Amino acid sequence: MPYVLKRLTLVAPRALEEDLVAALLEMHPALPGFTTAQVAGHGEGFEQARVAERVQGRIDRVLLWLVLPAETVDRVLSRLRAALPQSEVVWWVEPVETMGRLA
Repeated sequence: MPYVLKRLTLVAPRALEEDLVAALLEMHPALPGFTTAQVAGHGEGFEQARVAERVQGRIDRVLLWLVLPAETVDRVLSRLRAALPQSEVVWWVEPVETMGRLA
């Protein structure tokens, strides 16, 4: 059976970044790693935006990417839901066709 990977993407308010990172780092068994980036959200959902965000037309967000074995995704999502039941955290899962290192 081939090794199937998925990319879990999480988008959250920047105020939740430290809590999300801590929850991911505390998971057992440990996760293989993840990437975070500061991004700006556009579109719907400006009800909770700060005044500066409304003026700029974008909301500050943090984006987290995790490439995981497919069977691990549900475990990670379940633990995050238990640790941080936040409706502002949006997630989705995508297939990873291939992955490797250049050297």
